[in-house]
Amino acid sequence: MKKIAILILLALTASTALAQTPQQLMLKGNEAYSHGDYEAAADAYEVILATGLQSAELYYNLGNAYYRQEELGQAILNYERALRLNPHFRDARENLDLCYSKTEDGIESLPQIFLVQWAQAIVNWFSPTGWLVAIIILFALLGALVVIFFVSSDYGWRKRSLFLSILVSLLLLLAVAFTIASHVKFNHHNRAIVTSPMIVVKSSPEAHSIDKMILHEGTPVEIEETLGDWHKIHIANGNTGWVEQDDITII
Repeated sequence: MKKIAILILLALTASTALAQTPQQLMLKGNEAYSHGDYEAAADAYEVILATGLQSAELYYNLGNAYYRQEELGQAILNYERALRLNPHFRDARENLDLCYSKTEDGIESLPQIFLVQWAQAIVNWFSPTGWLVAIIILFALLGALVVIFFVSSDYGWRKRSLFLSILVSLLLLLAVAFTIASHVKFNHHNRAIVTSPMIVVKSSPEAHSIDKMILHEGTPVEIEETLGDWHKIHIANGNTGWVEQDDITII
């Protein structure tokens, strides 16, 4: 219902939105938020997003507006989207952690191998653009070291530049690998948030199939498969099942 309401709202405000710039809408949303009109603030931010513009700060503001309205699922969704664009957005991370502490399900993740956790943490250091910048910097540094190696007549400098060239080359290869991983993570939209107050997870993609479990608003899930209007999901503890697509929203 929330999605339908947003679509109706956007349709009703389309003519007004066309006469306002995103900057004006942002100021309008911020002013409404400062006056405690969180619904109007959320509406303004949603209109900006409907134009195709997005930013970590915009999603963060929208998450705050939904949190103030006690719409935990929508708040978590938008904080997650903010962190997709800016993994180092500290305020968004803190607010997201606060929201997750208030969810009803409290599902514990399965333990992961240390190396997997370590690799995922490194991938999250930067966005895909950030990793691309790191590659460019390392490539330029490698080029400078190669020039020093061939131009310098000093044996000590040639030796140091050779050693550093090998080291930078290894770092460059790792940066390329992490860039690819970051790009895949950023563009592979299989993570979602339960945005309905409560949903029943089914054993198969049919309304009359066996109930497997109940999930509440704000629970993160991963989509494994889609069949018509149904998604097969799995949650952090490894359990799987089928839910209707309107009950979850992709991050």
